Amino acid sequence: MIRKIDYALVGPGLCITATSYGLCRYAYGLFIPIFREEFNLSDEALAYIASISYASYFLVALLGIYISSKIDPRKSLLLGGMTAVVGMMLIATALSPAMLVLGVALAGVTPGLAYTPVSELVVTFVSPNRQRSIYAIINSGTSLGVLLSGPVAILFEGAWRWSWVGFSGFALLATLWCAWVIPKVPKDRKAKKNSTVSITISTFLHPERLRLLIIAFVIGIATSVYWTFSVDLISTSEGKSGEIFGYVFNSELVAQLFWIVVGIAGFGGMFAGYVVNKMGIVLAMALFQIGITTATALLASTDHIAAIILSAVLFGAFFVFVAAALGMWSLSLFNDVPAVGFGFTFLMLSVGQFIGPVLTANLVGSIGLQGVFFLSAVVAGSIVFLLPLRREFKFLEKI
Repeated sequence: MIRKIDYALVGPGLCITATSYGLCRYAYGLFIPIFREEFNLSDEALAYIASISYASYFLVALLGIYISSKIDPRKSLLLGGMTAVVGMMLIATALSPAMLVLGVALAGVTPGLAYTPVSELVVTFVSPNRQRSIYAIINSGTSLGVLLSGPVAILFEGAWRWSWVGFSGFALLATLWCAWVIPKVPKDRKAKKNSTVSITISTFLHPERLRLLIIAFVIGIATSVYWTFSVDLISTSEGKSGEIFGYVFNSELVAQLFWIVVGIAGFGGMFAGYVVNKMGIVLAMALFQIGITTATALLASTDHIAAIILSAVLFGAFFVFVAAALGMWSLSLFNDVPAVGFGFTFLMLSVGQFIGPVLTANLVGSIGLQGVFFLSAVVAGSIVFLLPLRREFKFLEKI
């Protein structure tokens, strides 16, 4: 009998997700203006460095999926946490662009090692009737990381390296907390799983599963532009400033406050399970994508501070909703191999997030960053047309 820990998993799960995505993955975008000045980098170089984070995750996650039926998810999570510690310390101490690239690449490995096993840990250590809600809460940890990084960047303005030292320290504490709370996965469970599950290419070629993976890929392309370049778009625009109660916010401070709002709004994703249950996966996903499309277009189309904040609220909330919905969808479609399906879904999301910055690097010189955002909004909106008809997936209404 496996001991269930249920809500005890929430705290460490939130923090390791915050580390994996909010800090290791998305905090890079918050510091792009600083890295440009510090290392004398072009927009194209900054975009390519961003893509390296996703590429390193892709390689490690691909290996992790291949051995997912044999690897201990707890060990994988702890290894990912320590990788985050080292990677972000490298960023903090980087003296050259090459060292920055190495730190970004190593930190980018973290989601593949630390977040991919979350679904297996939830299935193993959480009571069935609580799995969906607890997974949705843990998934909102991305917002915790984003929320933490904004005030830290403001607090250590002019001393950005200390920000990354703090991020590395947070990653260490999160990893130790996971090690303390999460029990070891029983060997008999892994042995039983290995003896009954066969993973081949056909595992992913079922039309329903293939559609999910394609949707995850396109979502990755559309959202990576926002995550990576939104702060840069705001901070480099003279018009994106404002005055509230007599206090003047310059574009750099607006960008940092914008980032904090994105993080706060993302906590709405904790209710993703409730929304999906009420609306069904197809309608919910369509609504989430319309929100992301609106947020992306809004940020590119106006300099007004109220519109910028509204964009942050929409994107922060709806991105976490989309990520949670993708996870729930994958757990339903890959119920025979939940960790593999979950991992491969987010692998495809990250492949798209790798392609996004690469495309940006090649397009920004000709159409500008604002034009890239408008194009990203079009891609985000097109996802609605990739969703299945509700009647095709009636069983998904049950998840």
